[in-house]
Amino acid sequence: MRAEIINADGLTMMARSDTNHWVVMDTAKDGQPAAAATPMETFLFGFGGCFCMTVKSLLLKKRLDVGKMSMSIDAQRAAEPPTVFTKINAVLKFEGGNVSESDVKWAVGMAREKYCQVGVMLEKAVPIDVTWEIR
Repeated sequence: MRAEIINADGLTMMARSDTNHWVVMDTAKDGQPAAAATPMETFLFGFGGCFCMTVKSLLLKKRLDVGKMSMSIDAQRAAEPPTVFTKINAVLKFEGGNVSESDVKWAVGMAREKYCQVGVMLEKAVPIDVTWEIR
């Protein structure tokens, strides 16, 4: 895997990888809000996207109706630089499908242990708590 980062303007960066899709990143400057997601936000999006895709894929392989699925993430950061993540709490939400508590527990365990590469890598640096709600 390769990535290319181009400085678009000021501190705004554009990144693309082998899939040739561009992602814009920015940071707050001169009292103005960022014009795009920050690199840390993008990192959190990567974790959430990887985890959700992995869990849904595993549940679909069991031929389950997942229904609507979403994840909310609350990440705490260190107060002083480097302001790394110090704790991540994630809540998976399922609505309208036929997944059971045991199905979700199994899929989350598999994602954490083996299949969500971003989560497996990130968990070596920061504690991650994943819970779920089934409606």
